[in-house]
Amino acid sequence: MCRRGPLAAAAAFAALVAVAALGCNPDDVVHRVGWFSTMRHQRSIKPYAQPIPPVPGTVPVTGAEPLMSLQTADRLVNLRTRTSESINRGRFLYETYCLVCHGPTGRGDGPISSAAGGPFFGVRSLVNDTIARRTDGYLYAVIVSGQVMGRGLMPIYGDKVRGTDRWDLVNYLRTLQAAVQSPRGRR
Repeated sequence: MCRRGPLAAAAAFAALVAVAALGCNPDDVVHRVGWFSTMRHQRSIKPYAQPIPPVPGTVPVTGAEPLMSLQTADRLVNLRTRTSESINRGRFLYETYCLVCHGPTGRGDGPISSAAGGPFFGVRSLVNDTIARRTDGYLYAVIVSGQVMGRGLMPIYGDKVRGTDRWDLVNYLRTLQAAVQSPRGRR
């Protein structure tokens, strides 16, 4: 029995250490060390947590978008001139985000629209006279806030198309409209 005693004691001690290690969360120990705690207790959005929206009336520090209304949209002035660079950038954006619904020429006949046999009804033409008479600011606002101001199901693209890219897209839409207005572009 004497020889089994130290082995049994060592095994019991190893089992006790294993149980203690399983019951101890390393996170609970590590965050008590000063320079580790700053990483654990930082200001950040934790997984599965929603960011809290700002209190109404506060001034955002990140320069959030102003709310768009039809009156404010019509007063917006296009910040980009219609250069070939702007139009080419606008074409790229149009082909990325708009073509699938509005089609290659802006007639509302994109691959997923009902005009092309797709599931979405009511995709508007961007080259008709009604839209062509709208201001650049109106088109900009529809890009930013979708069809909040109009009648339709266009989603919001303000979070995808940002900054001067929005005006480049407006400039490209104007070239599509001009192509339809020219005698060669009419069908």
